[in-house]
Amino acid sequence: MVDVSIIIVNYNTRDLLRNCIESILKNTIHINYEIIVVDNASKDDSIAMLKTEFKQVKLIESKVNGGFAYANNLGIKKSKGRYVFLLNSDTIILKDVLEKMIAYMDENKDIGLLGPKILNGDRTHQTSISAFPTFKREVYHIYKLKNVLKIPFVKSFFVRFGGKLGSKDLEQYMKNFQSIESPEKVQVLVGAALLIRKEVIDDIGMLDERYFMYYEEIDFCYQAHKAGWHRVYYPYGEIVHLIGQSSEKIGDITFYERYRSMILYFRKNYGRSKEILVRINLIIALILRVIGMSFIQIFKSSKIIKENRKVYIKTIMMAVNKKAIATNRY
Repeated sequence: MVDVSIIIVNYNTRDLLRNCIESILKNTIHINYEIIVVDNASKDDSIAMLKTEFKQVKLIESKVNGGFAYANNLGIKKSKGRYVFLLNSDTIILKDVLEKMIAYMDENKDIGLLGPKILNGDRTHQTSISAFPTFKREVYHIYKLKNVLKIPFVKSFFVRFGGKLGSKDLEQYMKNFQSIESPEKVQVLVGAALLIRKEVIDDIGMLDERYFMYYEEIDFCYQAHKAGWHRVYYPYGEIVHLIGQSSEKIGDITFYERYRSMILYFRKNYGRSKEILVRINLIIALILRVIGMSFIQIFKSSKIIKENRKVYIKTIMMAVNKKAIATNRY
């Protein structure tokens, strides 16, 4: 019997993928597992590398880049494990994390999803949990109000008293800055490394493929929550996630898709009235950014500012068009 099916979605990440698979083979010993790599129509040598170096890996070659949910579902359909482990290609498995997580899930049948502690490349803590989106949180995000947490005394205050202010989403968010030493129930687990009980998928279905990127794991956690499955953060297991470095230039597709997925999430889970509110909020915020950038361009010409402004305008047009959340294929 296969204990866990490890599903890795790849898109032009050959070297990262190699390191990820090598870490699995090195650090996963005492359980039966299969590795399924779903390639999202990569243009690098990922497929050739897999066929040459990792013949034991089950390879699914998608003809289109259908996004994270679409590709993971292809892997889930072929999986044979009691559990499914969704794993980003830019991750590194540490020690016996999978053995520990599966043992814990076997002992706690009411837990549907389990997420490990996620670390940056320098082994500092990375965001591992989150809260279900609310309109208020989206306002905080789009206007970058959470930047106040960069002020040390403000951050310390909310870390200490966030759970006592009556805001559940604030309490959940601030958990990322607290030292959680034992497994704890949370609302949302990050999809970079997510262990799912197969019965959950049988119960609520697979990931919603209308999300090209972003919000797919948030939506999945929400559907699991509605069905009564607990989501638990498991700090005894660690995985390194090598996310990209910050840049002044925003990603065209990633920015656009982040907010397209946001609109879809609110339409699906909270109805058209909340969807309209988040659309209006997004449009106003981005118009203000475009105006600000246009003003800066008068005094300081910048290619990055010009490109970012185009991305904002494109996203505004998406937010205005109520039909613009149809699934994309790249």
